[in-house]
Amino acid sequence: MSIRRTLTGLAKSAIHHGGLSSLARASLAGRAVILRYHSVSSEADGTHLCLDPGLAVLPEDFDRQCAWLRRHYRVVSLDEMVDALQAGRALPPKAVALTFDDGYLDNYTRAFPILQRHGLNATFYVSTGCIDNRTILWTGILRFCVFTTRVPVLEIAEPMPFRLPVGSPIERRDAFTKLIVTMKNVPTEKRMALLSSVRRAAGIDDLAPLRGIMMSWGQVEEMHRAGMIFGAHTITHPNLPNATHEEARDEIFGSRDELAAHVGHVRHFSYPNGRGSAHLTDSVKGLVREAGFDSSTTSVTGSVLPGDDLLALKRIGIYRRHGAMPEFTLDIERGKFGA
Repeated sequence: MSIRRTLTGLAKSAIHHGGLSSLARASLAGRAVILRYHSVSSEADGTHLCLDPGLAVLPEDFDRQCAWLRRHYRVVSLDEMVDALQAGRALPPKAVALTFDDGYLDNYTRAFPILQRHGLNATFYVSTGCIDNRTILWTGILRFCVFTTRVPVLEIAEPMPFRLPVGSPIERRDAFTKLIVTMKNVPTEKRMALLSSVRRAAGIDDLAPLRGIMMSWGQVEEMHRAGMIFGAHTITHPNLPNATHEEARDEIFGSRDELAAHVGHVRHFSYPNGRGSAHLTDSVKGLVREAGFDSSTTSVTGSVLPGDDLLALKRIGIYRRHGAMPEFTLDIERGKFGA
């Protein structure tokens, strides 16, 4: 396995440094990509308490990625990309748009200054109920419980039985994966009941370490004045296909209205909870259309082409492993090919 990884790494490096990526970029006229980030942070920022560190790009890596994108691609705003798609115009050659999900504080403290330094634009999809740390993302509470508990086993009886060892890092990762996939795929009431049971089983009473993780409305407004774009990402980050119709409507329309009160008209939406669950249905998409959004993005990997469904745009997830630039450039090109 180590030999295979070494050979794979050498191949990626050869593609990155040998010019094949440049040939691919030149051959893909008309295609564009939307990159999906969550966090730009190190352990010192604290975001890892509620977010898988694998989803967080180190600040120095993000800086290198921005420099590479500026040199080798045309970074456009999501507004510009959607305007072209709406009008049926050809997308700019080598067009890339940057997006961030959830609304973590490090988007302001870390990503925003780097974007400004490189003269780049990004769109930030925020779960509005978590701005100003009024509420805590349920995914973050779950992660905090599983990874900080001191009990060796999580014993849960209701609303569904679980017995999950959490004595080692591997066991904690396995337990978290089982719980979050389960919780994304059940109705909200059952999900929240299960989260309460996990907290009790884990013996977690104090959530204070999580109360400084998200951006404030003042920071959102500052970034917006500087040219950054904001989109809605629901209020509480539920899995919309498993919510009732009324709940899904309230989450979609409510996040739009609350965000609009701070930044004006909101054109863009992002469906939450894409990993390990179906996060988009025709019914949910119909609500997004009814809410008047011009676009919505998914967690499905792929490129953007003229004629694509504007309410189901594909993106390419960027993670900690993309700190290796050959990994970063190859995944962008592979996403553009739809591989």
